[in-house]
Amino acid sequence: MEQETKALKLSAVGALFMAALGIVFGLLTQSDAIMLDGFFSLVGFAMAVVTIRVAWLVQQPPDEHFHFWYAQFEPFLNTVKGLLMLGVSGFAVAGAVDALVHGGRDLNPGLAVIYALIAVAGCLLIAGVQKRAARRTGSPLLEVDARNWMIDGVLSGVVALVFVAALILSGTGWAHIVPYIDPVLVIVVVFAIIGVPLKIIKDGAREILGFAPAPEVQEDVRGRVEGALEGVPVTALHVSMMKIGRFFYILNQIVVSPEFRPGRVAELDAVRARIAGAMEGFEPRPIVDTVFTEDEKWTE
Repeated sequence: MEQETKALKLSAVGALFMAALGIVFGLLTQSDAIMLDGFFSLVGFAMAVVTIRVAWLVQQPPDEHFHFWYAQFEPFLNTVKGLLMLGVSGFAVAGAVDALVHGGRDLNPGLAVIYALIAVAGCLLIAGVQKRAARRTGSPLLEVDARNWMIDGVLSGVVALVFVAALILSGTGWAHIVPYIDPVLVIVVVFAIIGVPLKIIKDGAREILGFAPAPEVQEDVRGRVEGALEGVPVTALHVSMMKIGRFFYILNQIVVSPEFRPGRVAELDAVRARIAGAMEGFEPRPIVDTVFTEDEKWTE
């Protein structure tokens, strides 16, 4: 928990710095591509502040308001982050199209190159730190954050190359196309990254709505449960599962044949322990509930 909080605070500070850098350089260079980067970072800062609170919440035990923990806050936050990124992208494209229609924008490519190089270094550094922290903590929040920083860094690298090209062209017979470079770059960047917020929204919505995991994950879990039930006279097995944030919930409904006559509850608990043991190494670490019945109607 402490490692995750430190990593999220680093992300918030980094996002605030990059937002200030982007907005200042965006105004100095008259570049909407840089301004877009700054606004993305500003959204990232706002979400990082909220994320710190959510990271604390999802670690809390159930209470009278949320009997099944606060797990759903995690995918909900990621979905909101994706929607905000999508909204900022939409406004940026609209502004870029308007600029193209009205003859482009004047641009200071020299300052733009300096900004892009600073942004590349900063984004990739934070992405590396967040990726290591995500591996250590298993935090979905940090996984999304590391991915966002990496994408920002790669895009800043592309922006740097484009502005270097603009700097070269400004002293040639192709100088007349330089005012169009920035709005075209905004449109290209938005369409290059549009899949990222869409995927974040899709994944978050699936978890909020309780979609079942991918078929291969379901097959793996079911195989582990069936292996743990070897020797138990089972007539039917129903395995239900869903992933919400960092929690993976598995419900096993086991219909046993009438000859299964455990003498003590401890014998049923021993079967439960075998099933839980079969999940060793599965990530994220699952919460497993196992119920037994002789009548299949209780599983309907």
